[in-house]
Amino acid sequence: MEIFGYFIPMKILLMSCAGVCLLAFLFAFIAFIMSVRAKIRYKKILRDGAGRDITEAIVNYYEKCADIMQNYNQAEERLKKLERESKACVKKIGSIRYNAFGGNNGNLSFAAAVLDDSDTGFVINGVYTSQQTATYLKPINKGTSVFELTEEDMEAIKTAKLNYQRNIER
Repeated sequence: MEIFGYFIPMKILLMSCAGVCLLAFLFAFIAFIMSVRAKIRYKKILRDGAGRDITEAIVNYYEKCADIMQNYNQAEERLKKLERESKACVKKIGSIRYNAFGGNNGNLSFAAAVLDDSDTGFVINGVYTSQQTATYLKPINKGTSVFELTEEDMEAIKTAKLNYQRNIER
């Protein structure tokens, strides 16, 4: 057979056509396998009620992700608010009993410290005598007071801090 002015034997021409057909069949077979795999993946995506087609499934997943992000942001805001509020809460409480004037009246006097996260709060000191009991309240701001703190007041503050430290280490 003559093609473009060249003589090509029929055997070579048939072999070439068979090769092209085989190559086309191979490409078609590969495309078929890929389409079956894509269909399986497509059905997996749509199996969970995501929608009727891939576009609807993507939109549904996007909406779910947006809802999750909104819930996450709301939870994060609540957490930040709780963290701010917890700093002002009473966290450190400590008390001691002591005998104010010695003698036989027992340990009926006391000092109690009530402090927040930044060591701000108050110390209440009750001094017992046989005739009366006097109670003093001293404000504490960041661990110090404008009023003179007694040894018992400072011991109550120290006890409050130690109690808090023990509780957070558990």
